[in-house]
Amino acid sequence: MDKAVESLLTQLPDEGPVPPLPPVPERARLREEWGWTKSQLGEALGVARETVWTWEKEPPRSPRGKTGQLYARLLAHFAAQLTVRAALATPSPAVSGAVPVEGNAAPQDEDAGGAALALSAALPLPAAETEFDVPGSWDELPEGVVGPCVRCGGSTPYLVDGLPRHLYLEAAARAGAPRCGTRPVPQPASVPEAPAAALPVPSQPDDREAAPPEPATAPEPPEPDSTSEPAVPQPQAPAAASPRAEAPARRPAAAPAAASRRKPAKKPAVKTVAPEHADGPIAVLDIQDAALTAYLVDGRAVPCPARTIQALATWALDKNRIRLGAGKLHDNGFDQDPLLILTASAVAYFDLPAHLEDQEGLRLPADHKIVKQLTRGGWELTKSGFGPWPRIFKRLDGRRYCVQLAVVPWRALETRAWGDTEHLSAKQLARLLGSYADLVITPRGTVAVSGEELMTALRPPTKAVWNAQENRYVSGKVPGTLHTVVEPAPCEAPDEHPLVAADYPDEGTRPAGEALDEEACIWVRPVDLVTGEERARSHVVALDVTMAFLAACRRLHVGTGPAVHRPRNPDFDPDLPGSWYLDLSHVEIDPRMPNPFTSSGLRPEGPAWYATPTVEYAVELGAHVRPLEAWVREVHSPYLQPWYERLRAAYLTTMAGLGVTADLGDEEFLAAMAAHKDGDPALVTLLNAIKSTAKSGIGKLRQRPNLGLDYIFGEPWPALSRKTWRPDIRAMILSKARTNMHRKMWHLATTANLWPLAVNTDCVVYPCDGLSPIPVLLGPDGQPVRGGFRIGINPGSVKHQGSQTMEWAVDLLTDGVNIANEIKDASL
Repeated sequence: MDKAVESLLTQLPDEGPVPPLPPVPERARLREEWGWTKSQLGEALGVARETVWTWEKEPPRSPRGKTGQLYARLLAHFAAQLTVRAALATPSPAVSGAVPVEGNAAPQDEDAGGAALALSAALPLPAAETEFDVPGSWDELPEGVVGPCVRCGGSTPYLVDGLPRHLYLEAAARAGAPRCGTRPVPQPASVPEAPAAALPVPSQPDDREAAPPEPATAPEPPEPDSTSEPAVPQPQAPAAASPRAEAPARRPAAAPAAASRRKPAKKPAVKTVAPEHADGPIAVLDIQDAALTAYLVDGRAVPCPARTIQALATWALDKNRIRLGAGKLHDNGFDQDPLLILTASAVAYFDLPAHLEDQEGLRLPADHKIVKQLTRGGWELTKSGFGPWPRIFKRLDGRRYCVQLAVVPWRALETRAWGDTEHLSAKQLARLLGSYADLVITPRGTVAVSGEELMTALRPPTKAVWNAQENRYVSGKVPGTLHTVVEPAPCEAPDEHPLVAADYPDEGTRPAGEALDEEACIWVRPVDLVTGEERARSHVVALDVTMAFLAACRRLHVGTGPAVHRPRNPDFDPDLPGSWYLDLSHVEIDPRMPNPFTSSGLRPEGPAWYATPTVEYAVELGAHVRPLEAWVREVHSPYLQPWYERLRAAYLTTMAGLGVTADLGDEEFLAAMAAHKDGDPALVTLLNAIKSTAKSGIGKLRQRPNLGLDYIFGEPWPALSRKTWRPDIRAMILSKARTNMHRKMWHLATTANLWPLAVNTDCVVYPCDGLSPIPVLLGPDGQPVRGGFRIGINPGSVKHQGSQTMEWAVDLLTDGVNIANEIKDASL
């Protein structure tokens, strides 16, 4: 194979999202501009040049399968790199005042080194900037594509103002890191800073504009108690560079006239906020100076005249008094209702009980005076009643006007997601929840409920459709969404479902092989299979897959329509989401690896139900599959793609605020990850809430009944009436996540002879010489294993979970303990 072709193929990712194929004329243009012939492209794809010719002419023939995926990735790589070249070819006016790096720029890899540095050297160094890169002000190149930084020449996946450049974040400056392309400059003596006016959460491109301050509200003085917010250090302007002390510039400085022609830095696009939402999505109600006060996300505190809950709801919806709410996340959706958070003092002010007595139903009784007052005032409650997250609405002129409440003393904010919020002031709580509302969605309940609501908000099931007969708009279903409640297939239903109870009236009598059991893998290698060579290693290290379940949602096609039964020996179709009944017990897997077809990691004992990704992986391993029966979804779509993209963006934005970005080297990334939880506590809490939203939202797809006093086996429970109650989709996600992880373990085992010792959901433990996980990820050639684990920040990449001695590991393995679950506990 041509060396240029072979070199380029090693740069392409073999997993992740597959970009769409461009139009036919674009395919030929990209290939020709890249400088490849049809023969070279055919050689890269393993096809004849005549086949490539058919893909580039009308009517088009598009390849499918792995060849089509590689073709799409190649064209996307051509497009991205050609964009970088075009950007580098555009001259920018030089600006004086830069603080250059002494010596040469960072070395490049062999493939891109000389050309990258040459292009970088032809560009002017940017001036020493006092501003930092704001999240949302840069573009990210496709996965696996990098360009030479115009400041230092190093590789970076980011484009700033159309040019490849490393990012410089405020959090990095506070940690003492210099901007690339400069030397650290002594800072002037620090000046005491005023208390921060807002939570230092990086904004996204769609963040709302700051609401105009109300002239009637005076600035609030800093709180004197221990709950007041710490001052956020502000960036200091760098000291003027001394000509005598600085190294000479790499090229002559531009004339002052050129500097005056430099275009100002492009700011991140800000989504315009409707005037009716100018005060933000939420308000936290608290008592200050014996008066009810509403704290807003921008730090303002405005008086609230309400004395009752119904008056509070009326005030929140009165746009002449307060403008609360948020815009819709999709054109077919609805605006987000205002959220009012009641602190303990506000609960007492409205004469609500300090704690809920009904800990099973989690609601006030129907005859409670607050509920009666709401009913007399024409307000209604949803079926959930007045609980920790009561939703109050009133019907007027054929419309429903809603207000969402959250009662903090009733544990509305669960500790596992939000931590201990009791120590937060009302102002701090407003900023925390307001940041979550901006990045994710205005909370509507627990993080599981918010994750489920986010799915619907991003993929609304209906839209307005013009009906010519009725001469008006009517509600119409949107294809590719969950617009109808569908029954699960019998194998997909949990044991408590009426379908299962009809076939197995006695609880617990359903055979295990009749249920679809797609769960995460929890497995420990028997200690007698740990080899002497592995025991000779000094340590074990654990790799944790970042947001593994969310990563599995990327471009995953899931069923949106009803299940179709194929009862007699159907042919397996990897393009059809569904459940397949077949025997995979004959597939041989090395005993040093967990079996990929079961959650226990043990060999299946006979025929069982498997989701499509599991069967597809069996085919990939060379198994001959012969399904005996199937339930498939012929109507399907990548329903969760926008959900994945929004949560991924929220996660990356918050991590950037904690100083962890995608352009860090492996050692820098590990150091940043080790220290990120010592950063801003508010950002750490926000990060945990975002991760919990992704995980709990997936779990909500198969919500099981509350096994309380009112539970009756085989009776339907409220969740079954939701359109988003889809256990088949959850099974697809977990199957995909488990097989993705096993595939990477298999590549690492077959390439580098590294075999896992234990697996716990998204964590895997390997033997290693030393505490660092980096050697575990490298093959015999010292390069990352193709198709294996990669260190990084993106969902699906891995981070260091912990390290322990091999002696510690063997002691626990002897007792059958899963060391992947214990490796973070230093006491063991």
